[in-house]
Amino acid sequence: MFSVRQRGVALVWTKKVPIIVPVKLMGLCINSLKISNHFLKQSNMFKQLCVIFVLLALPLSAQVKVTGKVTDESNNPLPGASVLVKGTTHGVSSDFDGNYAIEAKQGDVLEISFIGFQTQTKKVTGSGKQTINVILKEDAQQLSDVVVVGYGTQKKENLTGAVATVDSKVLADRPITKLSEGLQGAVGNLNVTTGTGGGEPNSSKNLNIRGFTGLGRSDGPLIVIDGVQGGDLNAVNPNDVESISVVKDAAAAAVYGSSAPNGVIIIKTKQGRKGAKTTFSYSNNFGYAQPIGVPKMPNSLDFANFYNETAANAGRSPLFANEVIDRIKAYQAGTFLDETVKQPGENKWSEWMGANANNDWFKILLKDISLSSQHTMSVNGGTESTTYYVGLGINKKDGLFRYGQDTFTRYNLRANVTTEATKWLTFGVRLAYAREDFDRPNRGGGLTGDNWFHQIPRKFPTVPLFLPNGEYSQHSNIPYMENSRFKEIWDKPSLTGEIIFKPFKGFSTTVNYTYSGSFGNNYNHWATIYETLPDGQKRAMEHTSVNSIERYFERREDHTFNAFTNYDFRLNKHDFKLLAGFVGERSSFLSMSASNNNLYSDTFPSLSLTSGASPSISDTIRHLVSAGFFGRINYSYDDRYLIEVVGRYDGASKFLADSRWRFYPGFSAGWNVHRESFWPENDVVTSLKLRGSYGSLGDQSLSIYENDWYKRTYPFFPNLGTTSTAKSNYIFEKGREAYITLPGLVDPTLTWVTTNTIDFGFDASFFKNRLSLEFDWYRKNVKDYIGPAALLPNTLGTGVPQTNSVGFRTDGWEVTLNWRDQIGDNFTYGAKFILSDYQGVVTEYPNEKKFINNWYVGKKMGEIWGYETDRYFKDDADIASSPDQSKLYKNWSAGDIKYKDLNGDGVIDWGNETLDNPGDKKIIGNDTPRYNYSLLLDGKYKNFDFSIFLQGVGKRDAWVGSNYFWGITGSEWQSSPFTIHLEDRWTPETPDGYFPKFYMNGDMMNKNNRQQTKYLQDASYLRIKNLQVGYSLPSDIIEKLKMSRFRLFVGVDNLYTFSPMKKHSVLDPELSIRDAKIYPLQRTYSIGLNLEF
Repeated sequence: MFSVRQRGVALVWTKKVPIIVPVKLMGLCINSLKISNHFLKQSNMFKQLCVIFVLLALPLSAQVKVTGKVTDESNNPLPGASVLVKGTTHGVSSDFDGNYAIEAKQGDVLEISFIGFQTQTKKVTGSGKQTINVILKEDAQQLSDVVVVGYGTQKKENLTGAVATVDSKVLADRPITKLSEGLQGAVGNLNVTTGTGGGEPNSSKNLNIRGFTGLGRSDGPLIVIDGVQGGDLNAVNPNDVESISVVKDAAAAAVYGSSAPNGVIIIKTKQGRKGAKTTFSYSNNFGYAQPIGVPKMPNSLDFANFYNETAANAGRSPLFANEVIDRIKAYQAGTFLDETVKQPGENKWSEWMGANANNDWFKILLKDISLSSQHTMSVNGGTESTTYYVGLGINKKDGLFRYGQDTFTRYNLRANVTTEATKWLTFGVRLAYAREDFDRPNRGGGLTGDNWFHQIPRKFPTVPLFLPNGEYSQHSNIPYMENSRFKEIWDKPSLTGEIIFKPFKGFSTTVNYTYSGSFGNNYNHWATIYETLPDGQKRAMEHTSVNSIERYFERREDHTFNAFTNYDFRLNKHDFKLLAGFVGERSSFLSMSASNNNLYSDTFPSLSLTSGASPSISDTIRHLVSAGFFGRINYSYDDRYLIEVVGRYDGASKFLADSRWRFYPGFSAGWNVHRESFWPENDVVTSLKLRGSYGSLGDQSLSIYENDWYKRTYPFFPNLGTTSTAKSNYIFEKGREAYITLPGLVDPTLTWVTTNTIDFGFDASFFKNRLSLEFDWYRKNVKDYIGPAALLPNTLGTGVPQTNSVGFRTDGWEVTLNWRDQIGDNFTYGAKFILSDYQGVVTEYPNEKKFINNWYVGKKMGEIWGYETDRYFKDDADIASSPDQSKLYKNWSAGDIKYKDLNGDGVIDWGNETLDNPGDKKIIGNDTPRYNYSLLLDGKYKNFDFSIFLQGVGKRDAWVGSNYFWGITGSEWQSSPFTIHLEDRWTPETPDGYFPKFYMNGDMMNKNNRQQTKYLQDASYLRIKNLQVGYSLPSDIIEKLKMSRFRLFVGVDNLYTFSPMKKHSVLDPELSIRDAKIYPLQRTYSIGLNLEF
């Protein structure tokens, strides 16, 4: 008796030891038996000879009996794993418990493989008997063969839409506080940018798919977590994530309707595995961070001389008196010890231009190193009917402030349990909870800028850190930072109950309900702080004479109900996947705010302990209900011809009844060309799929002016204006009564914004799937976007309402190259390169005269208008012979900017500020980030692994008008000169300096810092985003330790940045660069450990 297997024929000699006979040997006997039908029927002698011949040959190929077990990294057995003698067809499969037994020769190499895992090789070195246990690692590329899509999964080969998956290596073991940080550069045209929070401990990245979603806007996609839409991506512990799919085209996103006009990110969290033993895992990551891109302040003597020079340029008296200059010199020489003195004639300390300190405030107020730590634990497993996964995590990140420590802490809990009550009925429960706690120094209380990084750079180096009496000076800001606090706590629970019916093969109905909430509790305390005056008296510091307390509570609750049915069946070569379903959502929002001043004690900051005469109390209540019916049909003929049709019928309570419901369709098709009979077998082009799609999606967001989703909820019910009673402005005899003012007008025809998208792409693989290529080109047309109405010829008496008057188009493309290969038996490596681009243009806008300072038809998103710089003026004769620039400013001198006369009229001006007559202005650049790219390189040699991740932008222009770039933009109080400004500026001695002649006067400085070509910054960059090296203990040591994994790793994030922008500024090109006064990013060194047992 024998059994035919994939790679050989096994003769069952005993029940314990299978005897393996190579296919060619057995085939020789069988083919010989076919010589004649008559001989086959009548002669048994030849059959017996064949059997004897085979059995005699067995000892030649069965010299070593190899046994062992094949498991994954969590020590779960892998039944059905292939164990093959390399270079032959001799092989076996592992049993249900992962055990295998095979006969081999000494020196043979065993090749062990399993779908979704990386293939391993093991050499047979023993004689007689040898045990080889194998731990296989998941292969992200193979796992991506099945892609999670809306309300289901699809084979990647049969996918017709633009859906990408995130490589788990991008997220693994990095010191990222929030999941959005790990997605930067992971997917083509998934644009991840740093927002105004910069590198603050609690900051989140901004996510966008495929560019513009409005006029100058790049809003984020819909987030779907475990099938439930509307979740908070940054509340998910990165270690709980199993897979991430990014849905980019409208056809693939159409199943989510108006909730997904900007694409979808689908997150699937980890689940248990049937029949797997319980596995525990623990990971940690300890990091220390250093700020990058921090300016260097000049020493106080250079600073004072520079201020006096710029004041003289502006026709002003010296800002630093000679006596102060002398005192600065003495302090730096060490002959004068105090940082300041008593101000002459007053009972106060000299500060600013009267002090003599020498302080670099970035070095004083920011730490050299801040610490972070991450700890995650999980347990998972399953029986034949129940699977479970429970994950716990804590992430703590300290900020950079040396005084008044800023700290962010997040706690995570996630539990996923699924049980099969019967073969046709499955129950599931998913629980998630996250708490985020952020504590930092209060940055309000009357200080300008509402931002410590507005305060720090404008602080003079002469400002004292310590007063002569040993106290911190008030303008060091340290008393404020240490005594006034802002605390923010968010609780984010989510609970899903699910039932799945599977009455027969291929048919399933899923019903689930999810409750999710977001509960905020903010506390803002500004204390009264006292300083000691020169005569010993106590006085409240500026902005603190009246202490105050503010509390803010927010409660958002979402209820989501899903019911959908999937039916998959096959008729001959025709495959069908049908989906139909309903989703209903109800969102409610409640916020309450209260504040008052005059606290009885700053030790007990409480609203009930205030005596202010004018407390402030307010609340906000909003509700939104939406519903959608959706369906999808997938058809495949012989896995060659692929068609998908999607439709969704959406309704939302924010619209009037006549425009409340809309239908949005999607269609896509694909052709697996390599499955055609005419496709030649070759080792170069392994596969090729062509695909295209069209989809239409609605958008409820409406307003071009509001970033807050809840402020865009009620376009038909704008807020009423209210007033309180007053004793002035008499209307009635006893005073003014409270009254309500009418809201603005609303266009009754206001309707959904609609986005129509076409997409063409192809997927190809080469060299036996070692190289893969994906390419997409798309065009998004947006119509009925909300904008201003056309101006009316007659007097209306109120403001003109917004209407559906705007349209725009976005064109873009993306390409992904992925290479994986192996060199020898011990070294595997891979490379993944992503490149993407997009541009937007306005197609409709009510601006008939085409004013260039507004939107107009044909305007490209991100356009920067300005003057073309010629050079610096040399002298008065040069000014007199040049075009007249008096419209920009009346007086010009050597070192000022000479602009080019583009229209040749002899006058430098702005014309009518229209497209037809822009004067001497032109389009000088565009701040749209072009050619976003990333490169991931990874490899493994024996037990060592490494990876390096590069990310950057190929082209981007930036205009920065703030004092952070210019040094001086106004008076001495609106200036922040750094060392770079003093060392590289125009003076009579340095006429080739980068920066122009500086004036301590806003109007005079403005003539030189108008938007122009010379100071337009090249904000392209390449950043070494992550570098990591790891080592895993060998399997024999792991087994002795009763573990399944032990890995140590070290890494660094934001290692280095290459950018032309660094030549003339301290700005980080990745940050929001319009203002630049942003919490700096950090370079983080980390070390960590991964354990499984």
